[in-house]
Amino acid sequence: MSISINTSLPQKLKGPYPAHLLKPSTRLKIALQAIGGNVSISDLAARHNVSRKFIYKQRNQALSGIAKIFEEQSFSDEKVLFYIPVTKKWLIQVVLALLFICRSSYGGVVELFRDIFDYKICKATVHNILYSQLKKVKKINEEQDLSEVKEGLHDEIYQAGKPVHVGCCARSTFCYLLKSEDACDVTSWGVHLLNLKERQKLAPDFTVLDGGAAARAGQREAWPEIPAHGDVFHALKPFSELVTYLKNRADDALKVLESYKNKINFPRGKWKDEKRRLPLYIKCLAAEETWKKADTLADEIQILSSWVKNDILSLVGPSSDIRKELLVFIVEELSLREALCSHKIKPVRTYLENHCDNLLAFMSNMEIHFYKIAQEFEISLSTVWEMYQLKGLPISGQKRWERHVILQHKLGHQFYGVESIVDEVLKRATRANSLVENLNSRLRTYFTLRREVGNNYLDFLQFFLNHRRFMRSTYAERVGKSPLELLTKQTHKHWLEMLGFDLFKKAA
Repeated sequence: MSISINTSLPQKLKGPYPAHLLKPSTRLKIALQAIGGNVSISDLAARHNVSRKFIYKQRNQALSGIAKIFEEQSFSDEKVLFYIPVTKKWLIQVVLALLFICRSSYGGVVELFRDIFDYKICKATVHNILYSQLKKVKKINEEQDLSEVKEGLHDEIYQAGKPVHVGCCARSTFCYLLKSEDACDVTSWGVHLLNLKERQKLAPDFTVLDGGAAARAGQREAWPEIPAHGDVFHALKPFSELVTYLKNRADDALKVLESYKNKINFPRGKWKDEKRRLPLYIKCLAAEETWKKADTLADEIQILSSWVKNDILSLVGPSSDIRKELLVFIVEELSLREALCSHKIKPVRTYLENHCDNLLAFMSNMEIHFYKIAQEFEISLSTVWEMYQLKGLPISGQKRWERHVILQHKLGHQFYGVESIVDEVLKRATRANSLVENLNSRLRTYFTLRREVGNNYLDFLQFFLNHRRFMRSTYAERVGKSPLELLTKQTHKHWLEMLGFDLFKKAA
């Protein structure tokens, strides 16, 4: 039986769904957008003319694929990545690396060898490994030429009651002095500095020290021709602590005053009797007088402190002569108020009075550089000072850019040359020995592992700190370089290679 089809009737054939036409790359893009959450599911569905169910499906497929990859990765932790040829020499390297890179104690080294390497080692062996390299380390330290050190920073750190003399270069952070002594006196400082000068040619242009009398006297004995500048931090910090103390004292006086006023305004118990309140009124008046004096003193000392910080000891400010006059004025003002809080004001006043010239020595150095700039560019010294003062104005302020335009018009093509050198002078101005304080903080992490530190251990620590390369630093030029490389501008081997070891390298 034949079947006939009437082709004249209209046929309604359905085309492919929009989702079927989407390429894999488009589906991946949709899935990522759905996971990201920046576009709603409804908007994605409308944009591609598909259902919300389809969008959810693509998202779930992508998430399951990601989860699968991480699951496969977790199983691959058992895969052998590389082999290390463990020799006795290699284990010695590990001991040294643990002691200095990881700051491990002797006990920590023993425990790691036991738990990770299944290898027995005792503390005496660790000690012997360390001191077997001492001869090489001392030779490297003592043969280093220190003539490149132009600015020295000196300080001392105490361990178990004994001082450790520390000296380093302000530019390269190279540590040229790390010695333990029984006492911090003139002789110990003088002997070490004189030895460094005669044996390793250490003769910086100047040094920066805190108020320690022994270190300064020792330098005068060993290096009479080298000036010792003052550290502005040791002047500003006590002043700031003084301001905080006086403000807290004024706040305490105000609390006492408010308590008396509260008892007068809201009397309780015996104070309800008007006749008995006379002593309370007298105490309130005395408390108010005490608070006014304390508050006035705190405000005045804070003003003096801000002048010292923002004008006298600031990087950009008036000339050294004006700064000295201002500092004398500050000392006089502190003297007038010293009787009001002698035990706190007197140390601050004494320090500023005794170290007036030392604290402002950085400004005298900069003035010498400004004079040289004026000669080099054949311009007036006042023009260089204008450029210097320009650097002290806020970069977003209108006043700075008005002066900038005037100065640029005056100097013409020389403007950027003068500006760059003035910037370099400001960058290289050393007002504090904060870098040696930073070194002391790093030394402390090693000192805490042992009760006492001997000079043999300090020799090795000095070698390590000078030859290890910085992994990170605020200053980009230091990253990936050691203090020795920064000092000499020459590369050297890894510190372990300098001791005769071969660093492990994975096979290609």
